[in-house]
Amino acid sequence: MLPGYIDLSVLPAFLAAVTLLLLAPGPDMAFMVATGLRDGLHGTTRAALGITAGVSVYVVLTALGLGAFLAAAPSLIAALQLAGAAYLAHLAWTTWRSAAAPVEITTATTRAFRRGFLVNLANPKIALFFTAFLPQFLGDTEGNPTFQLLLLGALLQTLGLLTDLAIGCAAGAVRNRLLHRTRPRTLLNRLAAATYATLAAALLAR
Repeated sequence: MLPGYIDLSVLPAFLAAVTLLLLAPGPDMAFMVATGLRDGLHGTTRAALGITAGVSVYVVLTALGLGAFLAAAPSLIAALQLAGAAYLAHLAWTTWRSAAAPVEITTATTRAFRRGFLVNLANPKIALFFTAFLPQFLGDTEGNPTFQLLLLGALLQTLGLLTDLAIGCAAGAVRNRLLHRTRPRTLLNRLAAATYATLAAALLAR
């Protein structure tokens, strides 16, 4: 342990848990696949950074002890869930409607960060997850729990960002190969729209 700061002995167990977490299919993975299919390589990097920024808000809240407050506020959780589902439904509709439209790489790229950020910020279950997950790895209680939670959260976010980039770029590479073929591009956009719609339904169902 670094005196007064963190307990490094928890890192092996933490990294093992995070690896299993990142390899398991989940909402962020589905969102990055949909973004890659919709926007190609140009949008996936910003979308991944947006996801990281949105989730980082909840990491900080957890480290400061505010995650427990959110867990005790069901009305706030419900409102955030409705907002997140509505935004995902909006993405599904606009993506489906413009499935066969000409590609606008610049517009898609500039909006990708915002989409990733808002989708994760409007999912309060991320905060509930971190409230339950991160404190399991506090280690020595004589250390600095806030700093340790922030450090572990930053490590998780870094690994998550790399994973999101890999997934998004793989989907984006498929998209870019079919960029100038109208029918395959339309099919990929509709698949992305269906993914957004499924994520909206899942957010409300849980």
